[in-house]
Amino acid sequence: MVLFVLTAGLTALFNFLVIDDPKEGTWSFWGTPGLVGLAAWFVNVVLVYRSRYLKTNYVLGWYWFLLLLATHPEGIKLHHAWVSMLFAIWLAMAYELGDERKNGLVSRSNLGLFSAFLGIFSVAWWSSIAPAWLALRSGNPRQPARTYLQIGAAWAIGFALMALVWTMQGQTLGTELAPLWSSPSAWHMPGAGSIVLLLWLALALGETLRAMTSAKKAKRRGLLLSWIGIFWAVGLYAWQGPETNASAILSVFAAPHMVNLQSYMKRAWMIRLLDISLLAAAFSAVL
Repeated sequence: MVLFVLTAGLTALFNFLVIDDPKEGTWSFWGTPGLVGLAAWFVNVVLVYRSRYLKTNYVLGWYWFLLLLATHPEGIKLHHAWVSMLFAIWLAMAYELGDERKNGLVSRSNLGLFSAFLGIFSVAWWSSIAPAWLALRSGNPRQPARTYLQIGAAWAIGFALMALVWTMQGQTLGTELAPLWSSPSAWHMPGAGSIVLLLWLALALGETLRAMTSAKKAKRRGLLLSWIGIFWAVGLYAWQGPETNASAILSVFAAPHMVNLQSYMKRAWMIRLLDISLLAAAFSAVL
């Protein structure tokens, strides 16, 4: 409840300050904070248990929200929360690839099918098959070829179903895939929030290298999965621009590193600096 109230309240305040006419689209303005609050809870719940290394409290949902806030200086919209929730499910499925308690074939097939399902919302998201294959390698580099084929076959089935729907609707495959070959929209310089995030990620890279030598297997694998997602999200932005909601995706993959950072920090003021710097960078957009 505290997480919901805090994230929803800060979203409402932030949007009121940065959106020129916040009352335009009243339902969206008042509905967005509620959805963001639910998304913070959802991201936390769906990932903490499946990661097998994140803390069993609501720190992950809080840091996801701070990153979402910092990387959206023009305001948080409904679709930003939805996108993050979709990719939280993707990451949860990727975590299960290395879970001995799960059926490996089912886990791989689910991840492949879901990667294809994401293409319904954005054709560029079909490229999530690439980080899915890398996620398989992060647990054990010496995977048999059939494991990659299982993910790829499930993805191909999902893609074929979408192609069938297009054909029934009189659309062509080339027309639907045309956005993949078009030039990305105009870029913009990273805002203060993105710059602060990059600085923290630079520090997180050092802590990841440290964890590789001392942490348990689940944590090492989880951190590598997060880096795979981060680089994919950055590449997605470079390829297709901000229309792919790469910042909302990045928030999901970067949040576990913020949790890892604060667990290594020995002094309370250092932990608070992590929170305060992201909040300050986000609200600097108001100035």
